[in-house]
Amino acid sequence: MGPQLPPRAVAAPLLAALAGGTLILLLQAVPAALPLLEYRRDLLAAEPWRLLTGHLVHLNWTHAAVNAGAWLLLAWLFAPQVGAKRQLACLALGAASVSLGLAALHPAIGWYRGASGMLHALFFAGAAAAAGASMRSRPPRGATLVLALLAGGWVKVFVEQPGAGATPYAEWLGATTVPQAHLLGAVAGTALGLVLAVRYR
Repeated sequence: MGPQLPPRAVAAPLLAALAGGTLILLLQAVPAALPLLEYRRDLLAAEPWRLLTGHLVHLNWTHAAVNAGAWLLLAWLFAPQVGAKRQLACLALGAASVSLGLAALHPAIGWYRGASGMLHALFFAGAAAAAGASMRSRPPRGATLVLALLAGGWVKVFVEQPGAGATPYAEWLGATTVPQAHLLGAVAGTALGLVLAVRYR
């Protein structure tokens, strides 16, 4: 599951994640830009860039730093299955899926900031692709571990779902969270990961 690749193949997704994390932190340093980029359901038709940019802006520095670090960790963990181009594709698909899913399924959530939804997409895409690669190897290598990781991720996503579309308050973050975005990202990422698993060589 971890990198078993030449250094250049590992470096590319890490550099992509480092650039993305740096962008997140730079945006956080420009408070005036945050409201212009965040997801706002009532502005999506007129300002469709918010479908993607809402996932690059955050509630505060803690939120931004945690997600920037998580992006780098996931890029390293799944480098063998999700190179730089696939990583960016997973994140773009995850971001769009989360935004469209929130708009269609959770109209009460009028605004949103954060990369956690699209990072869930990257995690589940990488885990599903890694599971496929493990099971297709002869003999299978690490399949039990990666399947447990995938199952544990789904348990986490389901357990944290609030009732009646609520957005629970997180003490560590000092703000409300949107676990619904995690679920939408997980669905999109698992679907993409299964495609990658089928195509894996």
